[in-house]
Amino acid sequence: MTQGNRFGNGAKINRRRFMQLSAMVGTGAASGLLWGCAAPAVPAAPGAEPTVSMEEGPSGPFGELVVVQGVDAESLDPHVTTSGASKGMMWAMYDKLLAWTPDMQVIPWLAESWEVIDDNTWEFKLRDEVYFHNGEKFSAEHVRDTITRFKSPDIRNVYAAQLTPVTEVEIVDPLTVRMITEAPFALLAEVLASYCEIMPAAITSGEVDPAVEAIGTGPYRFVSWTPGEEMLMDAIDGEHFSGQPLLERLVWKPIAESTTRVVELKTGNAHLISPVDPVQIPELDADPESSALAFRQLNSILIVLNELLAEPLKDVRVRQALNYATDVDILIETVMQGAAYRLAGPFGPGIPGYDETLEPYAYDPDKARELLAEAGYADGFDLTLVSPNGRYLNDRLASEAIAGMWSEVGVRTQVQVMDWSPFVDGVLGKTHEAFFFSQVGVLLDATLSINFHSGREGAAWQGYSNEEVNQIIDDAPKTLDPVARNDMYKRLGNIIYEECPWIFLWNQQGVYGIRDEVQGWEPHQDNTIRLGGIHLKQG
Repeated sequence: MTQGNRFGNGAKINRRRFMQLSAMVGTGAASGLLWGCAAPAVPAAPGAEPTVSMEEGPSGPFGELVVVQGVDAESLDPHVTTSGASKGMMWAMYDKLLAWTPDMQVIPWLAESWEVIDDNTWEFKLRDEVYFHNGEKFSAEHVRDTITRFKSPDIRNVYAAQLTPVTEVEIVDPLTVRMITEAPFALLAEVLASYCEIMPAAITSGEVDPAVEAIGTGPYRFVSWTPGEEMLMDAIDGEHFSGQPLLERLVWKPIAESTTRVVELKTGNAHLISPVDPVQIPELDADPESSALAFRQLNSILIVLNELLAEPLKDVRVRQALNYATDVDILIETVMQGAAYRLAGPFGPGIPGYDETLEPYAYDPDKARELLAEAGYADGFDLTLVSPNGRYLNDRLASEAIAGMWSEVGVRTQVQVMDWSPFVDGVLGKTHEAFFFSQVGVLLDATLSINFHSGREGAAWQGYSNEEVNQIIDDAPKTLDPVARNDMYKRLGNIIYEECPWIFLWNQQGVYGIRDEVQGWEPHQDNTIRLGGIHLKQG
C-alpha cells in the first residue's frame, strides 16, 4: 500500500479551551459539542506520458471495493456535478481529454498529446481504439459535441464559463481537433484536466438522459444508483488505456456520520473512507487491519457571505468584523484537533497568488464590536449560517462553534444543517445568508470566476463586486507570462483579503481511512478520489 503521512495522537485540549468552545457551540446552535505542504509541481510539458502510481496488481479485475464518503453524488450527469465526492464517482466512468497526477501535473488522457500552434490555437491528437460503454468509437466529433453541450446554457453547468474562451472546435481528422480561442488562454490545459467529461453522441444528441444513464469511456461502467444508498459500477470488458480496471465492482456509499464511516471500515464493510475525523486517527492506526493517510489539501475552507440576501453583509466593516470575531486558532486546535493549517486570505500555499506576507485577521471581539457599531449595527443583527453535514471534515461542528463566536459580538447566528443536495441547491440559488464551504483548489481561474466576478455571477458568487477584481479575472488567463500572471493573482488576493467577502479559515488536512488489503492507491491534493492503480490484495 502506498503510505501517506501517518501520525499519532492529535493535539491535547486543555479544560479552559474545551469549556470555552463548548459554550460557543451552545450559544450558536441547539445541539451541543460532539467530538466526533508542498506546492503542487508545475504542469508537465505537452506530450508527457501518463504514469499511474500502482504496485503490481492482478492480471485482470478482481474483487469488490466499497468506497464510503460523507455525501452522495448530486447527479449522474458529470456536467452538472460540483463536489469532489461526485467528481471522483463520475471519473471512474467518464474520461477527460487531460488529467491530473497525484502531485498535480497535467498529463495526456483521451488526448495522447497537445500542441500550442499559435497564441489562439491548440491542437490535440486523440487516442485511437477507445470506445464508449455503448459501443460508439471515440473520435474528434465527440470532443466537439461535448464542448458544445458543456457550454450550453440549457445544461445549467456552473463551470460552463471555463470554456467560454474557446470559440470554435475544428475537426482536422477523426483523431485530431483544434480549439480556437478568442484571445490567448494560458489555462486551457488545466481547464480540460479539471472539467468537460467526454460524452457519446447518444447523450449529446439528446437520445439518452445522462442524469438517468451514465455512458463514458472510463474503466468502469454504470450499473445502478439508489440516491442516498449506493452507486454500483462494474469493470468494463477488456483493458482501459490507463491500465485499469483492476476491480470487478465498485460500490460507492454515502454516510454522513464520521463515527459510522470508521465502524464500516474497521468491520470490513468499507475499504476506503473519507473524511476521517482527526480524533479517530489513533483508533484507525491502532487497528491491525486499517490505517489513516493524511495530506495537506489545496482547497480553502471558508464561510461565504451572501451580500445579495443579508443587507448588513454589504458593508465591508461588517464582513471584517465577522473575521475578527472568528477565533480560527481555537477552532483548529479543538474542532479540527490540529489537523488544519490557518489561512490569512483566500489562497494558501501551492495556489497562484499566494502571499506569505499576509497576516491572518486576529481574534479581536472588541474590534469586531467597534466595526459593527461604525456600520450602524451596535445592537447586532440576526443571521443564519448554513452548513452541510459530513461533506467537509467537522463542518457542522465548526459552523456551530463559529455561530457561537459571532453571537458573542452581537451577530445572533443560528445554524441550519442541510443534506448535500439541498445545500448545493441553495448555493446555486443564492438563498443562504452565509454558508460553510470549500473553494480555490487546483484551477485558480475557475474558482475566481465563479466566486468573485460580478459580471459572470458564477455558482459561488454571492453579490461581491469590485471592478478591478473583475478586470484581473478577465485579463490573467490571457497573460502567457506565468510570473506576471502570478503577480496579478497576488494583487487580487490582497483585495479579497481587505474586502473579505469570505471568512478565511484553513487548509484542511485531508485524512482517509484505508484497509490494508487496498493497494496501489494514493490521495490527490484536491481530495477527489481517483482510482488509478487501486486494487485488492489477493490471497
